[in-house]
Amino acid sequence: MSPADTIKAPRLFAAEPARPGELAPAFRLIFQRLPEEEREGRVRRALALLAQGELCAEGVLVVRGEGALRGALVCVPLAGASGLVWPPQVVGADGDIVEDGLVRAALAWLRCRGAKLGQALLLPSEAHLAGPLERNGFRRVTRLVYLKHPLEGPGEDAPPALALTYETYTPANRDAFHDTLLRSYEYTLDCPEMDGVRTVEDIVAGLKGQGGFDPERWWLALADGRPVGVLVATAVEEWDGWDVAYVGVVPEARGQGVGRALTGRLLRAAREAGAAQVTLAVDERNTPARGLYTRLGFEPFDERDVYLAFYT
Repeated sequence: MSPADTIKAPRLFAAEPARPGELAPAFRLIFQRLPEEEREGRVRRALALLAQGELCAEGVLVVRGEGALRGALVCVPLAGASGLVWPPQVVGADGDIVEDGLVRAALAWLRCRGAKLGQALLLPSEAHLAGPLERNGFRRVTRLVYLKHPLEGPGEDAPPALALTYETYTPANRDAFHDTLLRSYEYTLDCPEMDGVRTVEDIVAGLKGQGGFDPERWWLALADGRPVGVLVATAVEEWDGWDVAYVGVVPEARGQGVGRALTGRLLRAAREAGAAQVTLAVDERNTPARGLYTRLGFEPFDERDVYLAFYT
């Protein structure tokens, strides 16, 4: 264990990776607010994710007391120079001190693994859990609205109002794709706080990390041979659907129907592939995109508040 893996909280407490025998108790503490039956199901699921390598045991951080755990937190490195942090759960006295030690340890641990920002996604009903995050560098930036399109019936899914051609992601157009992707972040209404924090290589790595990478679902849109937008989708086997990981349009081509054309093409391709639904997430502040998705038949089904911590 390196010095960065142990962050001492003020006074008495230190946060460290859980030992093997502490993993199940740590998850029980993390899910302590749930009814027992649901809590035990979540614990089993978390332990299964550890066994499958989808969670890293070193990212399960605990603060130990006399004979029992005082607090626990999970942090997950993500592809693309970021990391996910769950709010800490604690028991006993000096709870704020234990919480602060856990959050600071999580941020330090993620930073040592290349993260440039930490993020937490909370249900609106979980806002009361955000205190330890906000005391230690996180701030709430927006709410994500999750939408789905059921793809029922034949449907036309908005024939494009302009003529575009499309290329899938290949070594030949890699540079053009990356440049268009990066330029689509300029003046974006989707989490603009993240613009400029990561390199285009970080962004691409993050997109590839969202499910199985399939270049046939990475599309570069061109108008008269000029790149104007990109769309990245992934297949989600759990619910027999596709998820839109990203859709973006370069500044000079916005308002011309490029986003509509890209999304319509995606819906047609997903239906032709036999997908049951298409899902995506949009920043609640992005009124134009939300209006477009509503007109195309997307329906809201979930929400998450986004908390971000940036490394300086």
